[in-house]
Amino acid sequence: MKKFAFGFALVVSLIFVQLPTAQAMDYYVGTSNTTGMECYLMTGTISRLRTYSDGARFAARLKMVGRTVQYLDYELDIGTSGYIFYNSQGYSGEATPYGTPIEWKMCQYIARNYL
Repeated sequence: MKKFAFGFALVVSLIFVQLPTAQAMDYYVGTSNTTGMECYLMTGTISRLRTYSDGARFAARLKMVGRTVQYLDYELDIGTSGYIFYNSQGYSGEATPYGTPIEWKMCQYIARNYL
């Protein structure tokens, strides 16, 4: 009986060791034309603030890496009518692939994975 209990405990512990775990990562969204810094969406910071009939508003943080590391907080309206962004430095507007490619890629990632 002791061998069975030991074997059962071993099998159960191996099952728990192999369970998938959620892991936050930094998702590369491009190099800023303005600062020359590499930009990463910190996926662990993405949260839904509110839901609309055609989309949602999300909060997220962008990490910019160069000689230093800087952070920008964003609110992103993601819906069928387009993408609108607001950041902690006071910039806002419509996210487009050519005008604001960093914000565009952030919105694309969130739309694909969180809507």
